[in-house]
Amino acid sequence: MKKTGDSFKGILGGIVFIIIGIGLLWWNEGNNVKNLKTTSEIEKVYVDVKSDKVDSKYEGKAIATSGKIFNEEELIDELFNVTIKTPLLVRTVEVYQWEEKEYDDEGVTRYSYDKTWSNTLIDSKDFNESGHDNPSEKKYEDKTFTAKDVKVGAFSLTTKQIEMLSTKASIDNFDQDTIDKLKLKIDGKYITNSENLEKPSIGDIRISFSYNNSTEISVLAVQKGNTFAPYTSSSGKNINVIKDGIHAGKEMIENIKSSNKTLKWILRIAGTVICMIGFSVILGPISTIANFVPILGGIVGAAVGLISFILGLCLSLIVIAIAWIRFRPILGIILLVIAGSLITFLVQKGKKKKKETIQDVEAEKEK
Repeated sequence: MKKTGDSFKGILGGIVFIIIGIGLLWWNEGNNVKNLKTTSEIEKVYVDVKSDKVDSKYEGKAIATSGKIFNEEELIDELFNVTIKTPLLVRTVEVYQWEEKEYDDEGVTRYSYDKTWSNTLIDSKDFNESGHDNPSEKKYEDKTFTAKDVKVGAFSLTTKQIEMLSTKASIDNFDQDTIDKLKLKIDGKYITNSENLEKPSIGDIRISFSYNNSTEISVLAVQKGNTFAPYTSSSGKNINVIKDGIHAGKEMIENIKSSNKTLKWILRIAGTVICMIGFSVILGPISTIANFVPILGGIVGAAVGLISFILGLCLSLIVIAIAWIRFRPILGIILLVIAGSLITFLVQKGKKKKKETIQDVEAEKEK
């Protein structure tokens, strides 16, 4: 059985989960409203223009333009002797490391350890189990190289926009002499110190290079001289879009709306799940105690899971509803009604269950 201190820590941890879930849900709804206002604003004011010349009458206005991308500069990573004509070159250095994952095993917190490639160092000092030590530094760092003069038609891209270009193409042709001097080896598209990349060891590194090979791009931003600046809405959100291929402004705005909608629902689900986990952690000790009675353990565990699900869902709906009351009163009221109905259902279900239990006990006494 868990000690009192462990139970208290579990309850405290559950409360922290719930607070995080509420914070995420609240921020997400506010952010979504800002996104909706921003896309609505730019949709009304942007102008589709040709990229072959810079027209001063669009100065300071939101424009959508597209055309061929021009770049004559070769980018060089001198350390690995990599040279290529491209607007953007990215060096990615990954380290093979341990990754700790926490999971619940019938009310008991346990940990699993998997090996993974990551370009971010994972600190193993705070791992809950020893024997899974990660390296504390990377011998080589990630690095981004950008060309100085990249154009789409008569317009020049900003450094920020160049960094936003896609890097779908990979380099797999390296200078063998340079790699030998670094005491590394070439394995396909990777430079590595691993003896076998299919069976790497903790601490092994693999280095890859990706670059932009776009021929045409589209831009949605504010015209500023012969270059661009982000469009800033009244809600403070920025739009500065770079997209491969030829696209009209309306299409790029629709893509933004779609991405915002996807993000909104991902964060809604994440916030709700975090709240459910919080309630599950708080109610966990009940399941742990019930596990001492084999038949009762499964029933109580299922009940705790259902209650955590309903409470987490109700709380999430309430938070979302309150966040939307100010901006969408009708939707907010509907959500509050749904949440209230769920809470009422849960309370009535509990009363009914209690009544049935009392009746069962009295029936047993009569026997």
